Amino acid sequence: MAFRPSKKQPQFADLKGILAQTRETENPLYQTVAVLIDRLTQFQSVTLEELGKVKEADTSRFAPRDASYHTKNDDTGSLPNSWQLLAGTGIVFDDSVPNKRTISSTGGSGLSNHYDCPLSDGDEIEAELIFASGECIIVQVPV
Repeated sequence: MAFRPSKKQPQFADLKGILAQTRETENPLYQTVAVLIDRLTQFQSVTLEELGKVKEADTSRFAPRDASYHTKNDDTGSLPNSWQLLAGTGIVFDDSVPNKRTISSTGGSGLSNHYDCPLSDGDEIEAELIFASGECIIVQVPV
């Protein structure tokens, strides 16, 4: 017969009854098992109390572990489905407003009034870049 774990909390009081049947209270093994049963019972009640407090607490501030997030730092340890958001070349993050991030373009080299973009045929579904002499044509787009 295969072992099937119970879906309810285990009770340890029945183990004390079984242990008491040996009537060898001076035996070190008896004393060790009795202490283990007492500690398991105590640990179980403390754990259940703490779980009750967490359940009653405002859980809206806790992030679901299966959701996806872009994060400022590498938070993959606590949020496995997160990606750290990094600024690429010519991009600046402004986090001066609490809980808001402004993304700005610097134009690639210092402050500028344009950014470089490859020229395409304009097809939004299957865009093809336009080449001249084997090089992709780059246009400067005003900001």
